[in-house]
Amino acid sequence: MSKLTNRDIERILKQWQKGKPVAEIARYFQVIRQRIYQIIKAFKEIQEPPVLKQPGRSPQFIAKATEELILKSYHTNNLSPIHLEKKIEETHGVHIPLNRIYKVLLSHGLVEINMKK
Repeated sequence: MSKLTNRDIERILKQWQKGKPVAEIARYFQVIRQRIYQIIKAFKEIQEPPVLKQPGRSPQFIAKATEELILKSYHTNNLSPIHLEKKIEETHGVHIPLNRIYKVLLSHGLVEINMKK
């Protein structure tokens, strides 16, 4: 099995419109026949090639109050995001995930980019 792109979907529909058998199209794109039929059905309903959705979870909005709390704590303690997470939880009783702290500090240019993130 392979992942299809939006361009692959357009190519599948062109091949289908030319009259190629579904089994042959499925074999070429290394997907099951049902997926080809699903694409064709969606095409017939909306009269244009279906567009794939962006995979994954959508990024969460960071509240202004949370951002201000992170920045205030950073300027008073001057700690890394790992230690800042613990410090905020101890002093304010609020748990803010490490990655969210890192994103806020990064957006304000207070930390360097970590290639592992």
